[in-house]
Amino acid sequence: MASLHIPIHQRVFDNGLRVVIAPNHKSPVACLSVGYKVGSKDEHRGKTGFAHLFEHLMFDGSANVARGEYDAYLSAAGGQCNAYTAYDQTIYHEVVPSHQLELALWLESDRMVKCGVRQIGLETQQKVIIEEIGQTVEDQPYGRWREAQAAVAYAPECSYSWEVYGSKADVAAATMDDVREFFGTFYRPDNACVVVAGDVCPEEAFRLAERYFGDIPRGNGTPPRNKFLPEYRRNGYVCSEDNVPLAATVLSYHYGGMNDDNYLTGAALASIAGDGRSARIYDALTRRRQLASSVYVYPDLREHTSLLTFMAIAATPEISCEELGEALHQEISGLATDGVSSHEIGKARNSLATSLAYILQTSAGAADAITAQTLFWEQPDRVNTILDRYAALSDAQLNDFVRETLHDDNCVRTDIVPS
Repeated sequence: MASLHIPIHQRVFDNGLRVVIAPNHKSPVACLSVGYKVGSKDEHRGKTGFAHLFEHLMFDGSANVARGEYDAYLSAAGGQCNAYTAYDQTIYHEVVPSHQLELALWLESDRMVKCGVRQIGLETQQKVIIEEIGQTVEDQPYGRWREAQAAVAYAPECSYSWEVYGSKADVAAATMDDVREFFGTFYRPDNACVVVAGDVCPEEAFRLAERYFGDIPRGNGTPPRNKFLPEYRRNGYVCSEDNVPLAATVLSYHYGGMNDDNYLTGAALASIAGDGRSARIYDALTRRRQLASSVYVYPDLREHTSLLTFMAIAATPEISCEELGEALHQEISGLATDGVSSHEIGKARNSLATSLAYILQTSAGAADAITAQTLFWEQPDRVNTILDRYAALSDAQLNDFVRETLHDDNCVRTDIVPS
């Protein structure tokens, strides 16, 4: 398996901001990614959903860009933007013609300099978020179970015990004082990184980044972090009623977070179990036993802890959660009892490497991946080692992970019952 060799140039400015440049001259575009190390895990009960709300607010006015002008500037320059919030990070992306990089850097630096959100912007985005929760969670088939699962999988005092979108009531109760406090606490250069990938000259990109970000003052002290303790992990059962036509069962198993040695092992096992029609559990439940219409297996990653999740949706309305859950449990137990074969591990290794290589061929994909390596490991060039890490996964390592992870004392079960 060939190693990646994305050219990486990095500097740390005096204000603590990490700046990474990854030149790629295949197409005349520049991809800017600005990552802040703040997500829903940095929230507190009574103020949940604020990291996601703030992602929206950052498009609603900054120091010198009026409300509604951010998208207008980028569109006029032939660019586009996006953003997302997760448990542990908030990421902002811009893709522009390479000669418009300076514009993108100015826009991002302007909203790091000062919170320009006004009351009308807060009220507008509160309504947007509340509507989004309604459309993508409450009214979405199979959209509610994750919230129920989180409350069972983690202790109430753990900030992983709610989902990223938080509660409607908390979002609606946010005030301008909350906005200003959140901005001052987390939106600061020493809690962020700037990554530029694409058709750029590293020295020129560093010069522009220094011009626009270099004099932004670092924050006071260090950003407060909620602690995660191993005893916050819980196992248990929850039943979630939903307006769906078919029953579903979800079995999730605790394992390490992004800094754990098994960070990639969970992804490999998910590929073996559920990636493609020949995958072990997908094949067993859909083709051989004909109990499931769909099977999904994925690593639900967080910084401090993760969940390896197996989800099966019934094939017909007559199949109950009890029948489906028992079958899913049997197949997962078979993984732990029989182990996984060298052939399965090889297929998973190749599939994951191919998917990663495909993503990293684009400047946008590389920018996102490098941002993660910079935020969580402070090692942007670590992106060039991931393929080798997949290649180094041994049969013994993966089977040890299976035995240590896939057992009932480590499991959270969620049944989704048609209402």
